[in-house]
Amino acid sequence: MVLAIASTSRNILRHCTCSATPRRLLATSASLLSQTHNFTRLPHRAILPLKGQDAPKFLQGLITNDIDRLGWSSGPKGRAILQQSEEERERDNLLFAAVLKADGRILHDIFLFPSLSESSSPSTTTEPSYLIDHDITQTSLLQSYLKRHILRSKVKVAKQASEGLELLVAWPKVENGEGVGETEGKEAEKWLKEVAGAGRDQRREGFAWRWVAKKNDKTVEPPSSLFTEVTPSHYHLHRLLSAIPEGPQDYPPLPLEANLELMGGVDYKKGCYVGQELTARTFYKGVVRKRGVVLRLFREGEEIPMILLPSTSITPYPNLFPTPSAQSTLTPLLSSVARPRPSGKIGSTLPCITPFGQSLTLGFGSVRLEHVAQNGEDEEIDERIGVFVVNPPKVDKEVEMEDEGLKESGEGELEEGGRWLAKAFVPEWVGERLRDAEERRKV
Repeated sequence: MVLAIASTSRNILRHCTCSATPRRLLATSASLLSQTHNFTRLPHRAILPLKGQDAPKFLQGLITNDIDRLGWSSGPKGRAILQQSEEERERDNLLFAAVLKADGRILHDIFLFPSLSESSSPSTTTEPSYLIDHDITQTSLLQSYLKRHILRSKVKVAKQASEGLELLVAWPKVENGEGVGETEGKEAEKWLKEVAGAGRDQRREGFAWRWVAKKNDKTVEPPSSLFTEVTPSHYHLHRLLSAIPEGPQDYPPLPLEANLELMGGVDYKKGCYVGQELTARTFYKGVVRKRGVVLRLFREGEEIPMILLPSTSITPYPNLFPTPSAQSTLTPLLSSVARPRPSGKIGSTLPCITPFGQSLTLGFGSVRLEHVAQNGEDEEIDERIGVFVVNPPKVDKEVEMEDEGLKESGEGELEEGGRWLAKAFVPEWVGERLRDAEERRKV
C-alpha cells in the first residue's frame, strides 16, 4: 500500500510569535525582518554529567549510536584517545541515541554533548566528559541504570542532574510557506557554531540546533537581531509536524517503530551494545510494521481532515482543552472484523489555533503503515481509510464513573462527549527515507 505523504511544501508551518496586540502586527522593523531563527529553552529536559577515562568505552556498550563521533575513542586496552584530526573531531558536537533494555525495548532517548570545557578546547582535556540530555522525569532511572553497569570502569556519574545548566534549541523560521533562504540563515548558523557551540539535530535534515549553556550566561544568549525567543510549545509544535518523537510518552516499546534508525539514532556498524540483537535482527529482516506519523485529532461527527494543516500559520495553546492521554490506543475506523485489534498508540498531543479562530489538535503516533490511507493511487479512495478511533488507556474496572455525559466508545471504553478520532499523515521525509532504506535492502 502506498504511503499517504503529507506534503510539507503545501502544509508547512509558520510559527506565530507576534504579540496579541493588533497594532503590533503592523511592525516591520529591520530587526524583525533580519531574524531568521526561533529559539527556546526546554525545561522538560535535564542535563546529567558523566566523565572518566573509560567513559567512551562504557557508553559505547550502552547506547545505540557511535560515541566515537564526539571525538574520543577507545584505544589500546580500552584507554580513551582523543582523535587528532581536526576534521574528525569537529564533524559532530551532538549525538542522538537511545538506551535500551536487554530485550531491545527502549528505556531512554538521549542526546550526548561533549562537556562545555571540552567543546571549546578539546586538546586541553585530560579525560573524556559528556553531558547527557534526557527527559527530566527520567533522571533517577537513567542514573540508576548507568551506575548498575559501571562495575570497575573508571567512570563517574553525577549524583543529580546539573542545576546550573540549561538546554536550548533553535530552528529556522518559515515565512509564507517557505523556509529561510540559505544566505539569510548563514549568519545565525555561524553564531550557533562558533559562539554557542551548538550541534545539528539531524533527526531530520535542517530540523534544529541544540546546545547546553550555563544558566544566566549572557555571553551565549542568542542575539535578538538574529533570533526570536518563543515558548517551548512552539518547539513542541515544530517537532510534531515532522513526526519527531521526544520523551517517554512518544516512544513505543520497540524504538524502530518510532523511526529511531530513520532519524540517525542507530549505528549498525559500531559493534555490540545492550539490546542490539533484536534491533539489528529487526532492521536486517526489514520487518518494521509500525512507524511514527503525525496525527490530526478531531471529534466524531466533525469533517474528516484530508490535509494536515488548514492554514500556513497556527499558534500552539497547550492548555486550551483536554486531549487524549499518551498511550491511548488507535483502532482502525474501517475494518473487516467487528472488534479490530489496536493498530498503534498516541504519544504527545498539542491543541492549536488558526488565524481564523479554528481549533485543531496535533499529535505523534506510531501505527501500522498498512492501515494508513493511500495517496495518489485513487482520487476516490474512501476518506475513512487512515482514520483511527482513539481509545483511552485501560482503567481499573472498579473505579466508579459517576460523571454525567459519559458514554461507551466503539471499544467499550468510557469517554465524555463524542469519540476522539485521529487521521494519520506520513511526513515526506519519513516516506523518502523508507524508500531509500528499501532500495538499499534490495541491493
